[in-house]
Amino acid sequence: MSSDWWSQGTSPNLTVSAVIVLLSTLLVAGMLFSSKNHFPVEGLTAVVTGGSQGLGLALAQELSARGANVVIVAQNVPKLETAVTTLASRAKNAQSQRFLSLSFDLRAPESAPKILEEIKTWNNGEAPELIFCCAGHCYPSFFADAPVDKLKDQMDTVYWSSAWMAHAAINMWKTPSPKASGDENKSASRPKPTRHLIFTCSVLALFPVAGYSPYSPCKAAMRALADSLNQEVEVYNGSRQNPSSGPVPDADMKVHIVFPMGIISPGLDNENKIKPTLTMQLEKDDKPQQPEAIAKIVLRRLGAGDFMISTMFLGHLMRGCGMSGSVRSNISSQSAKIGASRRA
Repeated sequence: MSSDWWSQGTSPNLTVSAVIVLLSTLLVAGMLFSSKNHFPVEGLTAVVTGGSQGLGLALAQELSARGANVVIVAQNVPKLETAVTTLASRAKNAQSQRFLSLSFDLRAPESAPKILEEIKTWNNGEAPELIFCCAGHCYPSFFADAPVDKLKDQMDTVYWSSAWMAHAAINMWKTPSPKASGDENKSASRPKPTRHLIFTCSVLALFPVAGYSPYSPCKAAMRALADSLNQEVEVYNGSRQNPSSGPVPDADMKVHIVFPMGIISPGLDNENKIKPTLTMQLEKDDKPQQPEAIAKIVLRRLGAGDFMISTMFLGHLMRGCGMSGSVRSNISSQSAKIGASRRA
């Protein structure tokens, strides 16, 4: 007897129809049941490094508009002061929200622990719940043409500034806060919100382009770090399921990474002044996004629970091509994402 599927009386049209019905059902289910917000921000404290301009400032403004207390960290004091005024003007709850600016060199490994301790003191002894790593700039060049000091500076500014902050944040988050014995039952009845660490990467980490050799490897390292931390924090999260085994973190931790493409900002203007001609030609059809638009997309996708976030169609394709060993979403969660994006 032939084993061909069509010899068994199964119509190809029927098979295709069944697949379409299944996918449609998953899509509708996603649209109906994907309303949970995985990234509430109102009343929480968010830290944005590189928050004085560009995408960092746009994210800080959007967080302010959604009710978060916001701390921005950068080096330029006048820009920080202007940015804090802007954040206050965008506040959802002007009477209760608080804002702070801190001037630090994030390339120094000792800066991150100092920053978080200062924020914890300012935040009434509570660790910040949300940390966005947005600091850094791009130096476009062919690798052989870049001065050695520029190559080192790119790694320090782009990768290490985020890695040091991530290291300090996870160490702070995984350390249980001291509890007075009389407050234990009260604390147990009010679980603390999930802590979120968000890296701002680039599609160049997924799909390198000639002329970004000093920059792309730094973002690729960041992507590898995010992939690793996404697994490692689950060890701490798992320990919270069995608190009798010893001290455990106060809350779960989640890691996310964002892959924007071109961003309209002073940084892009500076890049274009020194960008190799070939790179300009390769990018001639690209359409950079406004940082405010990216910020809204990022917070929407964080609300949907995404680990890897791209911000435009070409970026989605590049992310799909470069996922490698990164965590993937299943069909039902992808359906939920489509449903959420249609409602947004």
